[in-house]
Amino acid sequence: MYLLTKGALGGTDWSLRFGRGQSWRGPVDNMGGWIRELAPRGRNVLSRSVLPSAQVDRLVDRVGTGPVAWAVELAQGMADHMTTQIPQLGVDGLAQELRKGCEAVALSIVAALAENTEVAPEPPAEALTGAAEAVGRGVGIEHVLQSVQLGHAYAVRELLAEAERHLPASDRFAAVGHISEVLFAIVNQLSAAMTREFSRAHAAWVTSSAAVRMELVQEVLDGKPVAADHAHRVLGYDLTRRHTALVVWADDLEQADPGRLAGVAEQLLRAGGATGTLILPVGRQRVWAWGSSVRGAWVGPPASTGTPLSGIRVAAGLPESGVEGFASSHGQALDAVRVGMLSRTDRWLFDYAELDLIAMLSTHLDEARRFVRRELGGLAGSGEPVTTLRTTLKSYLDTERSLNTTAELLHVARNTVAYRIQRAEQLRGGEIEVRRMQLQVALALAEEFGDLVLSEQATSR
Repeated sequence: MYLLTKGALGGTDWSLRFGRGQSWRGPVDNMGGWIRELAPRGRNVLSRSVLPSAQVDRLVDRVGTGPVAWAVELAQGMADHMTTQIPQLGVDGLAQELRKGCEAVALSIVAALAENTEVAPEPPAEALTGAAEAVGRGVGIEHVLQSVQLGHAYAVRELLAEAERHLPASDRFAAVGHISEVLFAIVNQLSAAMTREFSRAHAAWVTSSAAVRMELVQEVLDGKPVAADHAHRVLGYDLTRRHTALVVWADDLEQADPGRLAGVAEQLLRAGGATGTLILPVGRQRVWAWGSSVRGAWVGPPASTGTPLSGIRVAAGLPESGVEGFASSHGQALDAVRVGMLSRTDRWLFDYAELDLIAMLSTHLDEARRFVRRELGGLAGSGEPVTTLRTTLKSYLDTERSLNTTAELLHVARNTVAYRIQRAEQLRGGEIEVRRMQLQVALALAEEFGDLVLSEQATSR
């Protein structure tokens, strides 16, 4: 057994003291040097960050691109490990907040180690939002705290592996002590703060009517038998009608106002023809909503209603009938949410009616990435010129290969379109009639997800 005791303020010296009074001292003035050499295993990792880009960019300016990208990759691994060990954390809403929290913590770990500074007095705000989500989904505090311990163990393992890779044997002992000190401080701080936040959220939740309604809605979504008249009394909503489900969420904490999100959902559903609505908050940053109408009538969120407030996104399922339709439309909306969370477009409405194929094909993003690179060949490169070629080719195929229509849509000359199509075929390494259906799907995935599915350098077929 050993204890870590801090030396001079700022971490410029430390002692590793053993139980019998023995000690080993070593300088840590340059302890952050090897952290700045970290680099991720994958490509385009920073593009997968789930935190506001300005927040990530600030840390990049301080410690470099490599360590920050490594932290983003570490966070993904932490979140995947947690949801594998605790499946209750993998549900919609909670899974996204878990990933944000892991990334915020991973970035704070890298910052503390690279800059050789004290751990911040409070954990990152994004690390605590999952507590409210957990309460709303019926996940217990024991699972929340277990996730903190799992994340800690995962981060320690990865950091020690990196220390062994980057440091000579004579320096690893010091690195182990420094890593342990920083991570134990963070995990203890986070566990205490998470417990407080969970208790506060739970106290508010159990006294709300939303808790009773969410319990019943979850039974319906799980396929359990629920009497329609009982559901109508509890929910104030008729499950026998025709439903369109929405999920409305905020991109960041500054926009996290359940009341405002509920207002957006209500406005969209009413504008789409709903005569009845059911809206439930799911944590702080999203709401689930349904709009209903008489059988046969169409209900949906029209894009013509205008863009909601900045930072607010909406996913919509298909109109479906009855109790089964209530659940299936919601499931489609959740699939559209997944696309929306990954999308590199500037759209605010993610309608499953338009994104069904993309949603299905992007369930396994690694497979989608390989598919896109395989089908596009040299068109899977980055940069504005090749992006222009992809946009032109997609428009050309979407308009049934009409040069004139494509030229009008893109506001360029007909000959320009013809040249771009010829150039796109050259880069792809094959004519557009070869595997045309696959080509169109790959172009759609590339347009939606951008660098998440594109290679840094163009590949060949």
